[in-house]
Amino acid sequence: MIAAAARPAAQPWQTPAMTVADNLIVVGYAKVPATSASHGVHQLFSVCLRVDRRTGTVIEVDSTAATGLVRSWLAELLLGLDLRGDVTPVLTAIEQNYLGQGGGAIRQAVADAFRRYLRHAEG
Repeated sequence: MIAAAARPAAQPWQTPAMTVADNLIVVGYAKVPATSASHGVHQLFSVCLRVDRRTGTVIEVDSTAATGLVRSWLAELLLGLDLRGDVTPVLTAIEQNYLGQGGGAIRQAVADAFRRYLRHAEG
């Protein structure tokens, strides 16, 4: 038996309060410009959103951004958003606050995720 102190910490996806059936995974994609730092690693940029099925609220964010700082910034921007709302303020915030080569790809991937969610919600 593994002692409590030696057990690995629970991962975010292992929280008992929410089951897989309560969530949707929504992924948006965009082509990465050849001049972007992440182009050497990925030719497509993706933003992955874990969404509460009942409310449409983003509860977890991941992406293929090249740096942890950009992944964290994007998560801060998107966490708590209602995907049933208008994407324009989010895209404007990215345009005004992200000054890297990949800004267009980030905006495109976020817009793609919103579109995918809305298509699913409309059923």
